[in-house]
Amino acid sequence: MKRSYFLTLIIFLILAAIIVRSEEIKAETITLDIESAVSLALQNNLDLKASHIDFKTKKRATQYSWNEFLPSINVGAGLTHSEGYRTSSISPSSPWDMSGSISASLPLSAANAYSITNNQLVYEVEKISLEETEKLLELDVKEYFYNLIVLKEKIKLIKQNIDTAQKRYDQAKINYESGLVSELTMLSAQVTLENLKPELEELKVSYETSEMQFKQILGLDKDVTLSITGSIEPKYLALKAKTLIPKYLPTRLDVQSLEKTVQVLENKKKLTQAEEYTPVLSLSYSFKAQIDNPFQSNWGSPDSWSDTSTFGISLSLPLDGLIPGSSSRMKVKEIDDSIEKTRIELTMTRQLAEVEIESIVMRLDKSLRTLKVLEQNVTLAQKTYDLTEKQYNAGVVGLLEVEEAFDALQETKLGVLEERYNYLTGLFDLEYALNNKLGI
Repeated sequence: MKRSYFLTLIIFLILAAIIVRSEEIKAETITLDIESAVSLALQNNLDLKASHIDFKTKKRATQYSWNEFLPSINVGAGLTHSEGYRTSSISPSSPWDMSGSISASLPLSAANAYSITNNQLVYEVEKISLEETEKLLELDVKEYFYNLIVLKEKIKLIKQNIDTAQKRYDQAKINYESGLVSELTMLSAQVTLENLKPELEELKVSYETSEMQFKQILGLDKDVTLSITGSIEPKYLALKAKTLIPKYLPTRLDVQSLEKTVQVLENKKKLTQAEEYTPVLSLSYSFKAQIDNPFQSNWGSPDSWSDTSTFGISLSLPLDGLIPGSSSRMKVKEIDDSIEKTRIELTMTRQLAEVEIESIVMRLDKSLRTLKVLEQNVTLAQKTYDLTEKQYNAGVVGLLEVEEAFDALQETKLGVLEERYNYLTGLFDLEYALNNKLGI
């Protein structure tokens, strides 16, 4: 009796665990639209989190750049023993000495101000870099999101085509067995059916791969189930490269980054010149307290201690920079070369940006023209389907002809969907290239 009771209890616990686990699995399903997908990626993406750490480091360096004017402070303590110590009839000396010291030094020069400016400029470069990382992440999320929608529609269509091909083959087989068609006709229908199946498997693999990559971008676990909601209905815009380039080229992130890099190098040149050519004012202070025979002396008595303190101020001028060909002068010349090289890179970046913007606009124009043709094809395919359906209702054609016309209509609609995706992703690329929202 007890054995049966325990067995029933164990089965009950197992069923309860299965129910709880199934509820957990259900809770792991996430429904996303495009806005929530972008928001989730900005919160969870690992690459972006790493960039935020770099940004935080540069920001902290800027916030505390005033520590250039903090002195360097050191404290020390020591215990020494002398072998041949002195003795005197008046005051015998102990071989043991204990001492404590504190010292501070502060070098001041024109380089301090340029060092603070350098921290600020490096922070601004990192800020641009972080913004660029965020914009690239947003671009990737949008393209992956809508690509999944297209792949899902392709899978739906190919399944529909397989169903139609299966019916066509079944009909051809019946007709062959009835002697109405040749074996070649039946085999041809079978080949068409079998060729569609690998295409379906390939599409499924493409969808699963894209979905895994999408989860990684979003910072989600691969076991999470995603439900994508949305449609590809872009807003068609009238775009002219000649108008966009002069207006938005200066705001591009890569252009801003290189311009800021030039400022960093120019400030670095001033910093190097200040370090190598300008005088340095050094302030120093030290204090030392000492007690003889610390093991026997009264530590609380002022007579047991002796102390010394010093304050110093000095002015030094480096002379290496006055020597032709010195390392100091070479440092400045190397920075000049880096500035010139970066300015050339900036010019090339602007030129390439103009080409990129023009190319994207041309691609968008071509996509619009293609869409007009494809939408006309949809209209024709719709008419064909409607007529075929009327003929079927009138008993002129069979059900298979209706399904074939419907498949052709769906395939034409898929072509429009794919081209809309191309146009939409082109708009996303243009937004990134301009570093500006287009109101899509």
